[in-house]
Amino acid sequence: MSQGALPDSLSAQRALIRPLLAPADPADAMAAYYALYHDERRTQLTLHARPGGSVDGFAAVCQTGFDLFVPLVVLRAPADAVEELLRRALQPGRPYAVIAPLSTRPGIERAMVLERSQVNRIYRFEGTEMRSEINVMVQPGEGLFRFDVRSRDGQVVSSAGINWRTDRMAEMYVYTEREYRGRGWAKAVGAACVRALLEEGIVPIYVTAQQNRASARVALALGFRETDALEIECRGQLR
Repeated sequence: MSQGALPDSLSAQRALIRPLLAPADPADAMAAYYALYHDERRTQLTLHARPGGSVDGFAAVCQTGFDLFVPLVVLRAPADAVEELLRRALQPGRPYAVIAPLSTRPGIERAMVLERSQVNRIYRFEGTEMRSEINVMVQPGEGLFRFDVRSRDGQVVSSAGINWRTDRMAEMYVYTEREYRGRGWAKAVGAACVRALLEEGIVPIYVTAQQNRASARVALALGFRETDALEIECRGQLR
């Protein structure tokens, strides 16, 4: 199948790339969410195929609520196809955030001028349940699967929630304002979020920069364990 013969409709494109992803694998779960399930009005796929062959790669450009002006790009492609795929998928002069397997880094760097980049490690929750201890400081926040601790003046000082979810997995975040750290609140809000996800039959995953040891300690304390999956998270523009 040549590049020119690839389908234009998003549903047909998604059918072609589905075999490239394993939604139940922590390494693929986020890419599967954005490429296969994200709002079709805010998702654009660019596919890659070998001459006369089947589809072997894609780049999904998604508008998200995290930054309305900087689209998120997730991709899967052979190393020698990454640069060409990005040059077809992205617009010159526009900034993009890219999250992709670490193996794609050389191709990304050839295609883009990066403002910043980091290597992330992916963790998976390995327990079967959370202890039922309740911290009275933790209250449900705005939105599903969000839990907060507030200061006396009502400001959120520690929070846990999800960045995205499928019917199998969800990526959690945990954040505590610097001056309120060291009080155990990150673990408290994180445990509440993990418990809520498990009750819905959803496996939590947790992603943090490799050098962020404090965040890794929170993950391990909550029952997450390292996987072998590493990803590059970067921001930049086409060269």
